[in-house]
Amino acid sequence: MGVVGGCAMNGASFIQGDLVTYPPQSGVSGAGQPVPPYQQPPYQQQPPYPQAPHPQQQPYPQPPYPQGPSGPGLPQQYPQQFPPHFPQQQPFPPYGAPQPVRRGGAGRKLACAGVVLVVLLGVVAGGAVLLHVARQRAPVRQPLSSSGGGGAWEKVTAGLTAALAAKDEEAFVKPFAAGATKEKQRLVFRNLVKIPWETARWEPGLTMDGQLTVDFVHQVKGVDNFPITEQYGWKVLSAASGPSPDPMAGPPPGVDEVVTEVGGVKDDRGKDAGFGYYPAPWDAYDELAVQVRDHLVVMSDKGQAAELNRDVDVLARAAADDLAAWQKYGPAPTGDRKGASGFFVVLEKNRDVYNKLYRGDGKPNDSLEAGVNMPMQAAQGPKAGDGELLIGGSRIVMDTTGSRFTSDQWQGGVTDIGRHEMAHAIVAPLLTTSGGFDGSGGPRDWVSEGFAEYMALRGKDSLARDELNAYLKDVPFDGQLPGNGDEFYASDADRRTANYTLSGDALRFMASKYGDAKVFAFVAAQYGQPKEYEQQVTAATGQPLAQFQAAWAAHVRSAVPARR
Repeated sequence: MGVVGGCAMNGASFIQGDLVTYPPQSGVSGAGQPVPPYQQPPYQQQPPYPQAPHPQQQPYPQPPYPQGPSGPGLPQQYPQQFPPHFPQQQPFPPYGAPQPVRRGGAGRKLACAGVVLVVLLGVVAGGAVLLHVARQRAPVRQPLSSSGGGGAWEKVTAGLTAALAAKDEEAFVKPFAAGATKEKQRLVFRNLVKIPWETARWEPGLTMDGQLTVDFVHQVKGVDNFPITEQYGWKVLSAASGPSPDPMAGPPPGVDEVVTEVGGVKDDRGKDAGFGYYPAPWDAYDELAVQVRDHLVVMSDKGQAAELNRDVDVLARAAADDLAAWQKYGPAPTGDRKGASGFFVVLEKNRDVYNKLYRGDGKPNDSLEAGVNMPMQAAQGPKAGDGELLIGGSRIVMDTTGSRFTSDQWQGGVTDIGRHEMAHAIVAPLLTTSGGFDGSGGPRDWVSEGFAEYMALRGKDSLARDELNAYLKDVPFDGQLPGNGDEFYASDADRRTANYTLSGDALRFMASKYGDAKVFAFVAAQYGQPKEYEQQVTAATGQPLAQFQAAWAAHVRSAVPARR
């Protein structure tokens, strides 16, 4: 989907995704079908109360926002399946679908969900969330002080940090209650030691409705630009007496096993609070399989290790392709802002698990979504500037049951979804705003999804032309660049696929006339200053928006016989 990822989230979060089908790749035997573009409805969900100084993540759009507006922090989706109307021996359809989308629809553009950015700025996100908040009492929350109970909890969390650094399993599980809680954290520890960390530490946050919030501040080596935060909700023993002991009092003296339950942060009804990036793969899986390559970490459940081992080097080539293009054509860094250093990818075949990763209790299933890229706000530390957003890194999740992974042209399909989602991840750190409550205020959807499509098909101009002809043949074309929100992430798969295809084509047209560097600079500028859209088009092309749009529309009509 759009800017950060491409899903349906408002304001604080943004996800981008891809559709499932993809075009045949050069060097791959066999023919495929056009793949629909990635799509996703942007929407953001925010905590029902002000948040601590670290980012959080929002769930994908709900039924009322199936293809909502996109904006920073919104998931994007990638299409999942080949569209029925495309015969074999043709390019795969582009990604496209409502959900976190980057591309959506019935083909390639339907199958991937690009990026989800969840920002904990204390802003309420979206209609459904607002209703939820209105019916709930405000949570009882208190900050911990470094003295008294707060200091005691700092010792507990510091013990976890030291234990992971020393790879001391028994020290790590020491504070957790015997039984299921301790054994689950034993599995979490065994997963964590498999990941290359630049930073990994636990910090106590605040108390909320009797639970202690704990931040896992972490940075994956070669992937994240800055540390990000996953937030846990702990149920703990307290030195205070009474039926609902307050964590503010600290743990009881002389007791080691003081944490009785670990999960995501809950609201006063015991439901997921809708933020915190929980659960991460190390929480969701009993045993992780992890593969590390240059600027790439890919993981799955141990039971899916064969899929992981098959795909990792294809994804590594996709990562190298995108990073090389960005290094060659991308603008120079500005202060703390630069393109992503690398990529973090989770491969998952179980749709229920796929929908829950980083999203608490999960999001409504979107069968058209094949993958999603979720940008995550940086943890405390780096200064983004007054009122500005700073992205620490992104998390990509891909559904391996889609045609890109299961067809006889799987190498082309995995390359396609990889390059698309990684393109979203590369530019996510350039975001400076989480957008408005309705998802507006972020980069234009056609720019974010167009860039992902442009990167996915770099060097494959013939295939791009085939897709343009295939996807526009039966869809009206009014000569306008695709719009935003529901207009872009249309419920009609053909329309959405056409929007993905047109968006990628618009940037290819710009590159053909003015050079690749102009495209990269234009996209980077849109992410950084989305309100200056028309000025940015002129800076890239030397033409007013209307003139560029007219020239591009003439090109489309010339390239597609049915549009003449």
